[in-house]
Amino acid sequence: MAYAAQNGSRIVRALLEIAISRKWSHVAAILMGLSKAVEKRLWPFEQPLKQFELKPESLHGLQEWADEYSVMDLASLDATALGKLVHLNEQHGLAILNAAKQFPVARITYDLKPLGSDVLKLALHVECAFRWNIKVHGSAEPFWLWVEDHEGLTILQMTHLSFHQTSSFLKVDFVIAIPDGHPPPSLTLRWVSDRWVGAEMELPVPLDGLIMPDPPQCHSSLISLPFLSICVCHNSVVEALSGRLDTLNNIQTQCFWLLSNTKLHSLLCAPTGSGKSTLVQLAIWYASGYPEQSRSQCFSGQTP
Repeated sequence: MAYAAQNGSRIVRALLEIAISRKWSHVAAILMGLSKAVEKRLWPFEQPLKQFELKPESLHGLQEWADEYSVMDLASLDATALGKLVHLNEQHGLAILNAAKQFPVARITYDLKPLGSDVLKLALHVECAFRWNIKVHGSAEPFWLWVEDHEGLTILQMTHLSFHQTSSFLKVDFVIAIPDGHPPPSLTLRWVSDRWVGAEMELPVPLDGLIMPDPPQCHSSLISLPFLSICVCHNSVVEALSGRLDTLNNIQTQCFWLLSNTKLHSLLCAPTGSGKSTLVQLAIWYASGYPEQSRSQCFSGQTP
């Protein structure tokens, strides 16, 4: 019994780390609730306000007469109405109201911002919607925030943040990949407190009316061309300094004319070691008006 009390939470937290690393949304949510239940020694289905120091008669009244009310519903009532709800007086209702207003709750709004045909940005505004009490909350209230797929199985993006006494809201950006530019029917935002049992929220994000930008048409396919000779630079100094470079490779052959004979802006992307730097240097030497001595200094890494 002592072993379970001392190490049960650690075991569940270890399983939680595994679920998070595997991006298992449903499993992670269950393990988070179970870990807090073990730490607080409170069943997840019990009244969340049992985590406050309320009188036994107040807790009994909540369980007996307000079991269907959420904490936010209780916080929206006044002390008199709460006292009548739990069949007690206004003083008990005030104690319940103070506890409900201090229970960690977040208010989340979002904006959908497509960044491309297959990339979607979720700009979140997470507001601290509870009354801070240093004796109850300490210096920080940590929580988890993630976005999951419409089936609720996979975590797409996740972050771990904290509310502080001086922070009224937090801004969070999630960047989601949209395969083939076809958004799913919806996504789900899930907010879960790291300490409080029952402090969690689920917010659906419908994507039915979302219009993604058209795929860009600026990419050109690689053309099979015969390799250009280094003589294309028309400069004996460059040819002599090029060493064992007799011909340009496939990428250099396709891009050399565009870089050296046009004034268009170009973005050249290729793997490491594919000759991008050599190609740019050759294009500069070919198109520049430097004398051959200056070109030789540029090739050797000196400043002319």
